[in-house]
Amino acid sequence: RVENVLVSSFKISNVLLDVLVYCYHHSDLGMMMYFKEKQREKKDASRIKRPLPFDQRTPLSVLLPGMNVTGTVISLTAFGAYVDIGTECDGLLHVSQISNEFFVEHPKQVLTPGDEITVKVRTLDVDKKKLHLTMLPDDVVEQQQAMRGAEQDERIPLEEIYVEDELWGELRRVTDYGAYVEVGAVVDGWLHFMDHPAFGWANGAHPSKYMTPGDRVRVWVSDVDHTQRRIKLTANRPSHLPGPRRAL
Repeated sequence: RVENVLVSSFKISNVLLDVLVYCYHHSDLGMMMYFKEKQREKKDASRIKRPLPFDQRTPLSVLLPGMNVTGTVISLTAFGAYVDIGTECDGLLHVSQISNEFFVEHPKQVLTPGDEITVKVRTLDVDKKKLHLTMLPDDVVEQQQAMRGAEQDERIPLEEIYVEDELWGELRRVTDYGAYVEVGAVVDGWLHFMDHPAFGWANGAHPSKYMTPGDRVRVWVSDVDHTQRRIKLTANRPSHLPGPRRAL
């Protein structure tokens, strides 16, 4: 058996042994599917099911800047964590707002999906349904706002956005083939009409019949092109992720 040869000839870990054995017994296509499945398992581990449906949630208008709230960490990205505090949209806890005691390179250093945490409302926009949270002391937040302006829009670099990241967005412009979605990144994302949940029952209707500028949508990143600086989105939850298949 190839396992015995590898173990007797080399001192390797069990994980590496599993990979080598798999590669020995499977084709190139099999290897590609194997590693893709491992990537999916890693992504699934960074998400958690939501405790409350979105149609049973509290409007953002009840919140005030500086208010302390308790929430559940739903998902982690390179630029921060999305926290469910029971409102109509998740709050973004940017990686720079997690700790003032040490540098946080990635939120996974401190947080895990499912964690119950206490955060403070930093900024919110009821009309655009944007909510930013912080875990920093008041004096640090005030100092940050004084340095860059409280209303400055924090744009997420393209390099910090990955496939299957879950984001909140606002439809900006609707075309014959879909809509551009503002997701807080340096560029707007593109949502093709076939990737919208309403496409299945629209019966060939123009995208403007079920996509309206200003609508808030929950989307997942399907592709990031760093060369062309483009983000492709889908409003259909990937089937292997927890939660309902079609949810805006």
